[in-house]
Amino acid sequence: MKNPLILIIDDNFDSRLAVCAALRKKEYVFLEAQGAKEGIGMAIEYSPDLIILDIVMPEIDGYEALRIIKENDKIKYIPILVVSALSTMSEKIVALEYGADGMFVKPFDRVHLAEQVEALVGFRKKNINGKAELIEQKESLDNVLHRQSKELIHFYYTDPLTGLPNRNKLIRDISNVKNLSLILVDIDCFKDIVYFYGHEISDMCLKSFTLKLKELIKGDKYKHYRISGDIFAILVSECSEAEELNSIMKLFENFTYEECEIHFRFTIGASMYNRELLISAEKALKTAKATNENMLIYDEDSQKFKSYEQNIFWTNKIVEAISYNKIIPFYQPILNNKTNKIEKYECLVRIVERDGSIHAPIKFLDISKKSKHYAAITKNVIEKSFKEFENSDYQFSINLSAKDMVDSEMSEYIYSKLNSFGGCNRVIFELLESEGIENYNTVYAFISKVKEYGCQIAIDDFGSGYSNFIHLLRLKVDIIKIDGSLVKDLDRDENTQIIVETIVDFARKLGILTVAEFVHSESISSIVKYLGVDYSQGYFIGEPSSKIVIV
Repeated sequence: MKNPLILIIDDNFDSRLAVCAALRKKEYVFLEAQGAKEGIGMAIEYSPDLIILDIVMPEIDGYEALRIIKENDKIKYIPILVVSALSTMSEKIVALEYGADGMFVKPFDRVHLAEQVEALVGFRKKNINGKAELIEQKESLDNVLHRQSKELIHFYYTDPLTGLPNRNKLIRDISNVKNLSLILVDIDCFKDIVYFYGHEISDMCLKSFTLKLKELIKGDKYKHYRISGDIFAILVSECSEAEELNSIMKLFENFTYEECEIHFRFTIGASMYNRELLISAEKALKTAKATNENMLIYDEDSQKFKSYEQNIFWTNKIVEAISYNKIIPFYQPILNNKTNKIEKYECLVRIVERDGSIHAPIKFLDISKKSKHYAAITKNVIEKSFKEFENSDYQFSINLSAKDMVDSEMSEYIYSKLNSFGGCNRVIFELLESEGIENYNTVYAFISKVKEYGCQIAIDDFGSGYSNFIHLLRLKVDIIKIDGSLVKDLDRDENTQIIVETIVDFARKLGILTVAEFVHSESISSIVKYLGVDYSQGYFIGEPSSKIVIV
């Protein structure tokens, strides 16, 4: 009996050589093709016992080569073993769907490769005489090799609880068809149902809702999916009008699981934007949730959705700035109104790009909190500010949120910096007056701790939104920074003068110093001094700069 013939189709010489080396102990005869076109031609001409096929190749990739081979009556029963550098489950599933009999990932295990090759060649060797035997051999291969592949494919594309196609299948279906619309239905507060009723009842709810979904929306143009725990999808073909989507979405006003009288409410996002159908529908769903709307259809020209692009843009800017050390503190001088000398600086964060352009925190700080880069920015400012002021006599203030103060990792970082810093009595931590404090005990513990080092506490933006004097009493602050919204119009608004005068008088009686922010002109500066404010800060006093001037 002749030695088994193996055809290796791979554009990489080293890869072909590695396969031959792995199988060198077997009495195989090798054919090598540098591309799919050449390999398919050789398969037709020589009818090998096995094809070993690379997926990533120029011109025709391995998937297309698989399709061509499986459609050719002369060679479609030849076993095909895919060897690829691709290792994701989705890539493996696609290879199996196209008809591969097995898959190995580069770099491969030689023993396992040899075992798989021997098994596949063994089936081929049993039959070399005629069409009937060849078909019988193919059926044997199906029974032995393909059953598990088919089960794996089904598992990969199916939600096990509801039996609906899952997110993987949705993505696959979207990629294969044009002119589609997509509706995402999110069951509101479903976690509360799980926590209250337990997993068994919540699973029964989902199964019941699946039946209701199929009952509500019938027809060949609709496909149903469960794409995550509490999100279902309806893929609609040949939908050209937003009104049709609206009419479908209105069907989901409410749903009741009768067994336990559990009432469902829904938030729905939809899209007809084929270029990024799933992403745009998810944007619509997330925006609907954020704006408390029941349903929303994606519109790329709407300002609601442009915020996503801005968030991504600034998140990338933040990551780049952290990576390239471009989070830079800028220092704004604070004037003693009695001595007319600069005694303090506030440390203000900036992003300075490599081209020199400067971005203020209003552009990126809120986004940094959502993208979980805020702590890195805060630590950056603390590190550089401590270094900047280590050889000066100036006081300097650093902004902290209440969350910073209750975060154990951040507070421990601050304590470690204070332990190694020689001028802790010059450090001021500013807490936003308008920021909610949920845990006074923990915040107060932080304040007490840093005061033991000699640091001071300031309430920033006092008077913005609301003025909670209880902050001053409960947190034992040392400094009040009067918000710029009260200061900027002092020369034109007598009512704000009365408010500022009241704050100053109250603070003085408590032994608390005051700082007026947003002092932008000589007239404002004069009124601030007349009202008895202790310190002034603003562009009239000095603009923020990346360096302090030691006088």
